[in-house]
Amino acid sequence: MLDHSVRARLHPDGYQVVHVVVDGGYRPDGIIARAGIPIRLVFRRDDDDACTERVVFSGPRLDRRLAPTGTTTVHLPAQPPGLVRFTCGMGRYRGRIEFVEARSPSVVARIRDRASRLKTPVGAALVLWIGSLPLIAVVSVLAFDATTAVAAAGAALIAWMAGCLWAFGRSASTA
Repeated sequence: MLDHSVRARLHPDGYQVVHVVVDGGYRPDGIIARAGIPIRLVFRRDDDDACTERVVFSGPRLDRRLAPTGTTTVHLPAQPPGLVRFTCGMGRYRGRIEFVEARSPSVVARIRDRASRLKTPVGAALVLWIGSLPLIAVVSVLAFDATTAVAAAGAALIAWMAGCLWAFGRSASTA
């Protein structure tokens, strides 16, 4: 079966999940998942062929019986980068999970993550201001002069402080 690979969806509880339909093969038959994060495969068997009663994984070596109706969830622990193959009980139908290294987060994502972990509005504002300084400097120097760049950076700091104080005040009042 020549299906396109699908990417595993990251669940908020910290695991990846993929739904697989078993009907004359596996759909999808190719899965791309992040290495180092556990994965749950939810198999729905629409085929009453005896071959599709079981699913067998190459590594970790697992052999699971699939429910004749409804779904069967198979939990795989976190895997290193590489390929895990799975087949039906007789080896006629095949699938694969490619575990890949997670991409490193962008600079903006790292700044946003660090700012979200700060407990004070002033700390969050400083992190956001420092992250926006290169953009402020480039635009101000290109459009105006160095004195204007310093004034724009100061105005941006005040704006970030006001915005963070307002946002933290709103989140504290709704909590």
